[in-house]
Amino acid sequence: MYLDTIADKKAIQEHILGPILKLDHWPKKPIQQIENTIEISKIKRISDLGEAVNELSNGNTLIFIDGADSCISADTADWKDRSLSPPQSQRVLKGPQIGFTELANNNISLIKRFIKNNQLSIEDQTVGEETSTGVFLLFLADKTDHDILNHVRNKVKSVHLKSILDSSYIQESISEGQITPFPLVLTTERPDVVAGHLLEGKIAIVCDGSPDVLIVPALFIQFFHSPEDYYESSMFDFTRLIRILSFVTSIFLIPFYIAFVLFHQELIPSELLVSLAAQRQIVPLPLVIEVILLMVIFEVLLESSIRLPTGIMLAFSIIGTIILGQSAAEAGIVQLSTLVVISATYVLNFAIPVHPFGNAIKGIRYILVFLASTFGLYGIILGTIVLVNHLASLNSFGVPYLSPISPVKKADLKDTFIRFSLKKIINSTKRYDKDDLLKNSRK
Repeated sequence: MYLDTIADKKAIQEHILGPILKLDHWPKKPIQQIENTIEISKIKRISDLGEAVNELSNGNTLIFIDGADSCISADTADWKDRSLSPPQSQRVLKGPQIGFTELANNNISLIKRFIKNNQLSIEDQTVGEETSTGVFLLFLADKTDHDILNHVRNKVKSVHLKSILDSSYIQESISEGQITPFPLVLTTERPDVVAGHLLEGKIAIVCDGSPDVLIVPALFIQFFHSPEDYYESSMFDFTRLIRILSFVTSIFLIPFYIAFVLFHQELIPSELLVSLAAQRQIVPLPLVIEVILLMVIFEVLLESSIRLPTGIMLAFSIIGTIILGQSAAEAGIVQLSTLVVISATYVLNFAIPVHPFGNAIKGIRYILVFLASTFGLYGIILGTIVLVNHLASLNSFGVPYLSPISPVKKADLKDTFIRFSLKKIINSTKRYDKDDLLKNSRK
């Protein structure tokens, strides 16, 4: 018995039916004899009806024998999958140009291609009552902290969703309990990135049907790391510092602009203040409304560009950004300086290599705009204190989110703001700090 759409009929004919038909006589112990006869590497005996149905749904072939109280399940799955292609996110100029696909077995084999280590362990679970989605935990047994590993196991086991269609379902479920816009799980579609994090003692979560692999624990500073950082020479390379500076500037540029223009004009140079005042006279909308309107328009343009076909995306970008923005400024609808500030903010936001982390700061930016328009610089200072305190209170599966910056761990600072030589990074043992909750759970 097999499902015609997902089973390999050629393998069934050649490696199951063929050897059985060549038997000279019917054996006294048919199940044991057939297990030794069929030419399938992965087989098992099943006596439970529910498990047999699951095996059938996974593309396996069931062999029933009259009079026997169990059947044989043979792995003949033939899932249709797309060919390997370069990753769409975290693209690099130098380094491996291969990305994950939607088939979990393929993704695991790509990871094994980078890590040929007998300490690489794989644990599989089935999640989702209606979809029976396979979820696999990958880790190096000699490097992974067992407290963190047990915490991740319990989190995955506690996922109670009827259907799992993508790894993002797992990500949202295991991140519950902490209200934050920042991602507590790192996602990637690059096998080399997963291999690098596994070698640091982290845990990878592979979800069948998704090209994105989850990595835990995730630290704040690692969202500014790019795979290309490790493929280029680190001498005089300040790319990470530029990304962090771009991140900070993209958050505070618009709030500072509003605070200076509305509350602290004495901090603006005289020539620039005169230019801003001249532009302000012909614009009908208040500055705050003008800023929020442009921010919303930029969000709409970004969202629309994702949905458009590739052929007209370039034309849409030219019309939406250059023509629309320039025409609005020349018509006196918006202030030219405001348009420059908003455009610079979104360009700086694209410097962050991990896309979900860049999206996390959009809501923070609106909150700071509100504080700046209400209290000026004092509102920005208040918002910054709350933001830093929030980041310091977060943890990713028991590991402080700001580690190794807070708490400070000097041994791990060599791969944070700038990258030291590979010899100093790779040949050192990495140990993650754990919060009190995780330590007490072990006791």
